Amino acid sequence: MTHQRHIAITGGIGSGKSYVCRLLEQRGISVYDCDAAAKRLMRSSAELRSALTDLIGPEAYGAEGTDEAFLLNKAVVARFLLASAENAKAIDDIVHPAVAADFISSGQQWLESAILFQSGFDRRVPFDKVICVTAPEEVRIERVMARDGISREKARQWIGRQWPQAEMLRRSDYEIINDGQQPLLPQIDRILKKQKTMQQTILSIAGKPGLYKLVSRGKNNLIVEALDNTHKRMPAFGTDRITSLADIAMFTDTDDVPLMDVLDNLKTLEEGKKCSLDAKKASGAELFDYFAKVLPNFDRDRVHGSDIKKLIQWYNILIEAGITDFKEELKPTEGDNIADREEPKE
Repeated sequence: MTHQRHIAITGGIGSGKSYVCRLLEQRGISVYDCDAAAKRLMRSSAELRSALTDLIGPEAYGAEGTDEAFLLNKAVVARFLLASAENAKAIDDIVHPAVAADFISSGQQWLESAILFQSGFDRRVPFDKVICVTAPEEVRIERVMARDGISREKARQWIGRQWPQAEMLRRSDYEIINDGQQPLLPQIDRILKKQKTMQQTILSIAGKPGLYKLVSRGKNNLIVEALDNTHKRMPAFGTDRITSLADIAMFTDTDDVPLMDVLDNLKTLEEGKKCSLDAKKASGAELFDYFAKVLPNFDRDRVHGSDIKKLIQWYNILIEAGITDFKEELKPTEGDNIADREEPKE
């Protein structure tokens, strides 16, 4: 039925993208670290262990059946990876699909990857926007030398193994200049304001019924209120897989349609009243026939009966709560996030 908006952060070695990610975390945004995830999955996934062992050989891991069975032999793997471009691609073809699946299932919206384009990872996950962190080459060289204690020539070699910064930037939607001179927070806040990723108010929380309204934002959580007669308030955390209705779209045979537009179509069909179809009792064919009146060109391969049931449930909840101007009330709005009213932290 839907996809959550995904935003990627990329940039070459020494650009300072990890520091930018830490600043985003200060803004309440958790960023998925691709490199850390790949290492974690190679240590913990039996499927990856089997595939890498078949590719590289049994020496890639510790002896099976021992405490070191999932202990990756980094030297062996690195030697195999650096032996040829074909070897590197073979490893990527095993690890990257697992990382992509792990990211999507994590419910996180933001992702950091140094080789987003170079590895083709941008084709494995549908990113709505890409942010490129840039810095002058000399600044990058000095940062890498200081961080890793290597020579200038070695730092140049490492930078040279990655795609040119200009090409990464050309493929990206936004740029954050991290040259040590231009302040970073105003650049970050301008992008957040454009995306309004922190300002949505009507939320769905995985594993919890109904819908919720964002009341306020704490340091490590959100305070949400049930959109029903109880108006119960409770904390919600990043691990709860929170999705804003403003970030959801429905698949069609052409472009995806924002959920607020689909709900508006449904309201027009039902003349502003609750849904006339009993979604709980309706058969799959009845659900599809009904939804064809709402969104005629919906993708029948990717939109399922359960998605249509959820849409109808949400629509009825919103109607009962008096939220009927979907395009206005579900869109991102300024000032809903407590952090927007705080002074930037220097």
